Amino acid sequence: MVDIEKEDKPKVAEKPRYTKEQFLSSKQFTAAQKDVLVAVLRDGETYTTEQAKRMVEVFLRTEVR
Repeated sequence: MVDIEKEDKPKVAEKPRYTKEQFLSSKQFTAAQKDVLVAVLRDGETYTTEQAKRMVEVFLRTEVR
């Protein structure tokens, strides 16, 4: 017997996730962006590249109080 439920679901590839240390050693971010990543990313957690970029953008656009 074939399980139709499993066959009908499209396979969605998960985006790769990286640690804070991997982002900091990446050439994808500038030195200034890496300084922000040190502040906004948590040790031991993983993030997609899109999440990391978004966190940098939000941090840089936040108004200083």
